Amino acid sequence: MKSIVLIGTAAVTLAVAPMAMAQTRTITVDTPNYSGERIITRDSDTGFYSRDTAITRKDDGAVATRYWESNRTDTGRTMSGSQTRFNGDTRTYEGERMRRGNHTRTHGTTTGPNGETLDYRGQSRWNGHGYDRRQRLRNEDGQVVAGRNTHVRQRGNTRVRRVAVGNQNGVRRVTTTRRTVNRRSRRGR
Repeated sequence: MKSIVLIGTAAVTLAVAPMAMAQTRTITVDTPNYSGERIITRDSDTGFYSRDTAITRKDDGAVATRYWESNRTDTGRTMSGSQTRFNGDTRTYEGERMRRGNHTRTHGTTTGPNGETLDYRGQSRWNGHGYDRRQRLRNEDGQVVAGRNTHVRQRGNTRVRRVAVGNQNGVRRVTTTRRTVNRRSRRGR
């Protein structure tokens, strides 16, 4: 009798467990100059995520679209997408992000409307007090077209963010310091 009761309990438990499904959300845009919608689909079980956007310019009826999707893999994610501007120029992107512990590496290629292919490489590393990120975009000849280094550290209630952005014209450095106040300590005063 005990085995019959246990089998019945297992059957009820399996029947009650809900089946997870992909969730879809639609965002509608309607402004004086543009109208359109964005459809976002997310399936947490399979790791699929997509954004599909179509915007129409009201004065001439030109349409711009953007599609982006990402799939979870054993080592990280794969990403791909395309974008078409109002003038008809189309760009595509494909890439992969590999994660290992507190470190990620990203590699991808993008093809512009004129057929030029650019190579993207990035890496990030996190620690207990912030993160470092390096990003490079190279042309077909291997020359760096654009790059960015980001260095963020948090100590106590102060966060310092240093960014160095560069292209063929040189490097621009930006440092931002933000102090945060612990609001709980002020309430008791």
